[in-house]
Amino acid sequence: MNTAFLKSYQTLREVYQNRAFSSVALNRSLNVCKNQDKALVTKIVYGVLDNDGKLNYVISRFVRKMPKGDALLILKMGAYCLAELSIPVYAVVNDFAELAKITEDKRIVGFVNATLKSIAPQIKNFDDYPDDPIQNLALSRSYPEWAVRKLVKDYGFDVARQIVSYDPPRLTTVRLHGIAPAEFARRFATEVQPTIFDDAVFVKGVPHDGSVCTAQSLSSMAIARICAAITPRQGKFLDCCAAPGGKSVYFKQLSPAAEATACDVHPHRVELIQSYARRMDVQLATYCRDMTQPASEWNGAFDTVLCDVPCSGFGVLDTRPDIKLFRENKDISELMKLQYAILNNCCEFVKAGGSLVYSTCTLFDNENGQNVRKFLKNHSDFDYGRIILPQIAAADGKGFYQFLPHADGMQGFYVAVLTRRGS
Repeated sequence: MNTAFLKSYQTLREVYQNRAFSSVALNRSLNVCKNQDKALVTKIVYGVLDNDGKLNYVISRFVRKMPKGDALLILKMGAYCLAELSIPVYAVVNDFAELAKITEDKRIVGFVNATLKSIAPQIKNFDDYPDDPIQNLALSRSYPEWAVRKLVKDYGFDVARQIVSYDPPRLTTVRLHGIAPAEFARRFATEVQPTIFDDAVFVKGVPHDGSVCTAQSLSSMAIARICAAITPRQGKFLDCCAAPGGKSVYFKQLSPAAEATACDVHPHRVELIQSYARRMDVQLATYCRDMTQPASEWNGAFDTVLCDVPCSGFGVLDTRPDIKLFRENKDISELMKLQYAILNNCCEFVKAGGSLVYSTCTLFDNENGQNVRKFLKNHSDFDYGRIILPQIAAADGKGFYQFLPHADGMQGFYVAVLTRRGS
C-alpha cells in the first residue's frame, strides 16, 4: 500500500470526521511520516482541503448517488491526485482501490475503482460548472457560495474573483531574532527569499523553530509593528486575545523598554503564550481573563490596547483551509457580537491620548469596518488614529486598512487604529 496515501487519508479523516485543525492534524502526521513521504502527504492534505467544494462537485457529475464518509474521502483524494499530480492514472486508481480495502465497508472498493476510471479522462480539463457567475466562481474555486456573495457585496465581483482565485506561493514566513538572513541561510543550509520586513524571510517547507527564529505571517507581523510604532518607548501595551502569543512576543522584541501584557480566556492558551515567550527569551506579564468582562484596575492604564479578536478566519485560508469546510454564514452574527463586546469593554483600558488597535484575520466588512463604525458612533471620545507602516505605502498613514492576499501578497488581515482623545 502507498504509505503517503495512507497517511494522507488518516490525516484528512481526522479533519473531516473529528473537525481537527488541519495544521495540527498534519503536523501530528508528519512527525511519524517517512521523510520521503512528507512532501506528498502535505500536498495531498492541503490540496484536498483547498479543493473540497470543486472535488465534491466533480464527483457528483460521475455518480448516480453521492457517496458519504470514507468512500467520498477516498474519491476526493483520488480525484485530486488525478487532476493535480503527475502520477500515472493506473497507479492512482489501483492505489486508492487498495486503500479502500482498509475501510469497514469493503463494497466501496469496486465503486472507487470504477468511479476514478470514469473521472480520469476528463478531470484535468473539467469545466462543467453552472452558468450563474457566483455559483461558477464558488464551485470552480472551492469557496463557499455564501462567502463569495459576501465578498461580492463588500468589494464588487471583479475584486471578489481575484480574492477567491488567488493562489499564494507555498512558502513559510520565518521571523528572525538576533540573526541576519544570510547567516540564517548558512546555519540551517536552506534557501531564503527576502520579504518586505528586514527581519523576516520566506523559506520552503517546515521552518526551523528555535530561539533565533519562529514562523509568523507577514500580516501578523504587520499588526505587531503597527502597535510598536504607536506605543511610547517606555509605554504599556496590552494584547487582549493574545494566544498563541506571536504578536505580543514580537511587540516586546520591537519595544524592549515597554511593558507588555498578554491575556487569553483559556488557561491552556495562556500556557501557549508563556511557552512562546520562554522560547524567544521575552518577558511578558500573562493573565487568564475574559476580555468581555470589566477589569477596573486596568481602566486607563495602557498606552496601546490590541484587540485581535476571534473571527471567521477567511483571510488565512492558505494555512487553515478547513475553515471553508465548517464555517457557516450564521456564525458571522455571533462572532460580531463577541468582537464588539471585546472592543467595547477593552476600550476602557486605553489611557487618554492612547490607542485602541482592532484587528482580525478575515475579509468580511461585517466583522471589520462595520464593527469599527459602530464603535466610533457609540464612543465619541475615540477617533481614527494613524497606521505607521512605511513598508506598505497603501496602509501607511491611514486610519484603517484591509490587507488583501492578491494585492498585498500576505494574509487577509484587517486593522484599525482608534485614538482616545485627551492629553
